[in-house]
Amino acid sequence: MTRKTDYGYVIKPAYAPKDLDGFDYQRDLGDPGAYPFTRGYHPQGYRSRMWTQRMTAGLGSSREANQVLKRYREMGQRGGMQVIHDRVSCSNIDSDHPLGRREAGVLGWPGSSLLEFEELMADLPLTGQSITILGSCAPSALRLAYIIALAEKRGVDLGEIHGSVMESPFENYMGQTDIQPLELNLKLFLDACEYVIRNKIRMRAAVISQHFQESGGNNAQALGVVLAMLREVCGLLVNERGLDFDEVATLPYELVSVGSRFFEEIAKIRALRRMWAKMAREEFKAKKEKSCQLLIAVHTSGRTMTYQQPLNNLVRSAIQTLAGVIGGCTALDNATLDNAHAEPSTLAARMSLNTQHIVAHETGAADVVDPLAGSYFVEALTNAIEAEGYKVLKKIEKIGGMLAAVRSGFIEEMIYEEANRKFRAIDSGEQKIVGVNHLVIPEEDDFEIPIMEVHAEASEAIADRMAEWKKTRDWSAIEARLRQLHADAGKGERFNLMPSIIAAVKVYATAGEIMGVIRLGRGLSYDPLNMIECPFALDPVAA
Repeated sequence: MTRKTDYGYVIKPAYAPKDLDGFDYQRDLGDPGAYPFTRGYHPQGYRSRMWTQRMTAGLGSSREANQVLKRYREMGQRGGMQVIHDRVSCSNIDSDHPLGRREAGVLGWPGSSLLEFEELMADLPLTGQSITILGSCAPSALRLAYIIALAEKRGVDLGEIHGSVMESPFENYMGQTDIQPLELNLKLFLDACEYVIRNKIRMRAAVISQHFQESGGNNAQALGVVLAMLREVCGLLVNERGLDFDEVATLPYELVSVGSRFFEEIAKIRALRRMWAKMAREEFKAKKEKSCQLLIAVHTSGRTMTYQQPLNNLVRSAIQTLAGVIGGCTALDNATLDNAHAEPSTLAARMSLNTQHIVAHETGAADVVDPLAGSYFVEALTNAIEAEGYKVLKKIEKIGGMLAAVRSGFIEEMIYEEANRKFRAIDSGEQKIVGVNHLVIPEEDDFEIPIMEVHAEASEAIADRMAEWKKTRDWSAIEARLRQLHADAGKGERFNLMPSIIAAVKVYATAGEIMGVIRLGRGLSYDPLNMIECPFALDPVAA
């Protein structure tokens, strides 16, 4: 039987020095903390800086999500928090939108206003932990505005806050949800990134290959895609927004999906560090070593978590967590035993956080930097996946770059073909999944786990509350800010809308209202779904 990686590299029964012909330690590997950073960015590894141990929160109302975050801290969440938007606010429509009512608070946090962010962060610090909020590109500028507005309200120095609240627009074509046009998302993403860099705010932007892999893409494709995304984003900020690359390089971080192919996943993380270091130095002419260091966060693969025999997912999550740690990730949130069913229950979240602490404190994996370095097999795998990743990158560049690849449908087609290949392998039994097509048990013998649910009436309650709260706001202040934002939205692609968005957020204009008037200023309909009309009189602003 032929053994292969998920991208087709044939794995031999054993590896020896001849498999690393031409290998040069300084050029290809280097010491920990030294270029090309294959072995990581810190000479002491986790001895000097432990990875951020976190779980993803977001289900039900903002107050409920706040309670979950507090519970995670009690369970052992260390170094940072991570929240995901619900599908309604991902698209920058409000909970009380006719279609928003159906999904408010389902599979995420209903963050359509500063009020909801204040409730999410009630009695939680803005400093001393990284604040990460994900979901899609559309709310990126709003999430940044929430951070700025709440910091000002609490009297917190913005320079002391760090985390990530922006997300690139490419993920919308890799399984993420967002109904705003690519050009609008790209413009607002670049506005937010430029604002952060020019104002020296310590917020990063997520450039994510996780969605690509969770939708079916393989490991080598993921490397090529993320390098193409990084090249596109950095190029636009340098060439179109006039920023220095060494400042731009402090902005992006990569969120990778780590599955159960243990050695292959470790090789992927190591190769990504090396590939970015080379791109930063050789293509963008980085002048600082720090610019060659791409922060890499790991999300253990939700796609590999099965509905059947969910207790098996504890084992999968543990293996994947260990791979992420040995690979040298900066932050990690792991999938849960109930991942195929719903958002994490208290039991599932506790087990996942405990898994991280067990790996950190009981296995010895955090004691040594890059412990598999020098393994003939791992070094050969790292070289192989890097070579295959470059082949994918070249295909994308031949099309014209990541934006052109997205617009042409190339990225979606690549996912479709690879996902179908994987499904065929599972259906035929070529790839064995315990509990799915191997060691299957009767449904009645399966283990029942607690499931977190949001019912229709809960979503309606979130929507009703939003509708009633809107009536209590200072309408004249909101109209004034939105008129200015509407006027600014018509001033061209290079005109940065962040100051006007921040001003609108501070008076409690909502996501739907803010995006609506931006859309109108760009010649689009107020509502992307064409179901509601603009409630504001947007007369021209006096010069």
